[in-house]
Amino acid sequence: MKAIGFYETGGPEVLKEIDLPEPMPSRNEITVRLGFTSVNNLDILMRSGGTKMNFSLPHIPGTDVSGIVERVGEGVTGIQEGDSVVSSTVYGCGTCRQCLSGNEVLCKSWKVLGMHVWGSYAEVVKMPSFMAIKPPKRYSKEELGCMPLSLSVSWRALKTAAKAEEGETAIIFGASGNSGLFSLMLAKAMGLKTIAVTRSEKKKEALKKAGANHVIKYDPSENGAMPEKVMELTGGEGAEIIIDPIGNPISSSIAMLRHSGRIVTFGTSANSESSLQIKKFYWKSASLIGVHNASAKELSEAFAFAEKNGIKPIISTKLPMQQAAEAHRLFSSPETFGKILLEHKWK
Repeated sequence: MKAIGFYETGGPEVLKEIDLPEPMPSRNEITVRLGFTSVNNLDILMRSGGTKMNFSLPHIPGTDVSGIVERVGEGVTGIQEGDSVVSSTVYGCGTCRQCLSGNEVLCKSWKVLGMHVWGSYAEVVKMPSFMAIKPPKRYSKEELGCMPLSLSVSWRALKTAAKAEEGETAIIFGASGNSGLFSLMLAKAMGLKTIAVTRSEKKKEALKKAGANHVIKYDPSENGAMPEKVMELTGGEGAEIIIDPIGNPISSSIAMLRHSGRIVTFGTSANSESSLQIKKFYWKSASLIGVHNASAKELSEAFAFAEKNGIKPIISTKLPMQQAAEAHRLFSSPETFGKILLEHKWK
């Protein structure tokens, strides 16, 4: 099979075409032949070496799995060859209490496709069968290739972690990014008042069209000014929820919170470390919750909610997999708005 991967970490130029033997499923596993996948920040981190983790080379990145089941291993039930499926991004040992309760994201031995094992930049991916779900039929193959990671982690952040309720106010950092856009659209559909935060002045109107009630331009050098803007927009009350996939300083986020507010964080593109002023934290009865992926159950819930509320991905660019290096360059461009789709269309 064909794949795009790298033998060394570095810039987009390290991505190369690689010929690999097609994987075969073991017991309770399936293989999926992909049509489309998309670029996520994790792909960039793996390729650049930004995760600081040890992994064997060559490595095949890619987390969004959408395609057709090619082979079914012994013991698999509920899925058969030829089924159209999408996949959650994380799996565990399969035997611990968390895995058995459908919360594999909390397994001590969790692994992520495209991070710990080869991912969706290959024509065929092998995975535990429980990761796969049958998606709603209303979505196109292109749309499905963009949705699993960003949709599911945004759903877990808002619904499972923050326990968002209609009428609450949510601040969405990195709102023009992959998970930011899905968080914004989900929050709007849940009946939340939304404040989108972006670094780009040009993206304000697009964010309002996607569901933002208000848009604030993010400037790390003026972090102290942002809580003042939030208080102006919320009548001095602050927000109940902050969704943070970029790593905004915790002290700044707490200053924007209403009493008993919740901060959900799942990214560090802006900051990898942050200080916490303990008194302000407990005086506000604040909650700080970390999220890194979502379960297969949450992916299924997210798709059902998205279908019911007409939520679809915004696709910026579609490229053949052979142009993955260009896709990675575009991902880091401030001009990009929406998902970058990669098609397994090999010559």
